[in-house]
Amino acid sequence: MPRYSQTVVDHFTNPRNAGELDTPDVRAFIGNPVCGDQIMLTARIADEAVAEIRFRAHGCAASLATASVITEAALGAKLADIEAWDDERVEALLGGLAPDQRHVAALGRQVAHRLVTNHREGVDDDAPLVCA
Repeated sequence: MPRYSQTVVDHFTNPRNAGELDTPDVRAFIGNPVCGDQIMLTARIADEAVAEIRFRAHGCAASLATASVITEAALGAKLADIEAWDDERVEALLGGLAPDQRHVAALGRQVAHRLVTNHREGVDDDAPLVCA
């Protein structure tokens, strides 16, 4: 397997949904203290589904691609469906990952789950990213 799948390269070089929503309904942040990867999602929720979503990310190419891929997959998805995502689902969305990059699938799953949890619990993560 090449270092990065075509999907990872595509989403890293042409990210979708990058940025941050003004006045989102919910915000979720996850950071990996070991590698320094960080992903923040902002979203608007309607009828228990993601109506609009954006990301900000800092880290390796695979983590940036992960943020882009999960926002595409989450857009229009029901929160219950997102809650069912596991690491293997995120890795499949990315077209596979090299063994040393698999931690980003966990990061993607964690931030997606956190988005759902934060929405349900009325929590809003406001942790800033290291990058400006």
